[in-house]
Amino acid sequence: MFKKNKSLQVSERFFNLLEEKLKIYNTKLDYELETFNNYKEQGLILKIYNINDLELCIWSCKARSSDNIMVIAALPECKDDNNLFDNIAYYNAEYFHHDDFENATNWALNIIKKHFSRDFIVSSSFKFDTYYSITEIERISYDAENLDYEDYHDLATFDNSGYFCDLIILDGKMGLRYSKYLNAEKDEFDNISFEPYQPDLTSEVTLMLGMKQRLENFIDKDIELENKKTFKI
Repeated sequence: MFKKNKSLQVSERFFNLLEEKLKIYNTKLDYELETFNNYKEQGLILKIYNINDLELCIWSCKARSSDNIMVIAALPECKDDNNLFDNIAYYNAEYFHHDDFENATNWALNIIKKHFSRDFIVSSSFKFDTYYSITEIERISYDAENLDYEDYHDLATFDNSGYFCDLIILDGKMGLRYSKYLNAEKDEFDNISFEPYQPDLTSEVTLMLGMKQRLENFIDKDIELENKKTFKI
């Protein structure tokens, strides 16, 4: 069977996680993912553009002489026609422990946000909080059938303006409790329903995206129900 080399696997894992993190931002940036190979490093390069032709390049792969993750961020002037970085870019590379993709992608994300600061519009309509680490939430989920709400209370919360959902344990099941604010001050609310749900606990990003999607689905159904009541559909 065909097998990808270690450096390309590292690069793909890095950019998959970076893509997840970029999804929560509302930008009009364009992205192109291509390969590079200078016989010492092999991996992927992400080319990022905005409508004003501002450009940034991100390279990621396994480091030349270790298993660490190497990440390079540079202007297009540091890239040749074969997608290879120059010596200046190489000497400014950042290195991360071989399994520390979280910090490696956070570093790249911060560079992107600074370079394209005018293009990044963080949605102010939602807020996401976790009250335990991903590892702790995963451990709690394994023992859910022996637990109830009082044991850990809220594990995470996704707040989308007039609605919010909490990841909780209820009667031995992990799931989402959907609630709706009753006033603009958000100090009064109704807990509407509970839905059993096993979230993707790969990272905080996957947890957040899953809760976001579930809450949006719930809001659509609740608004549709309210419309039927109002307009007697």
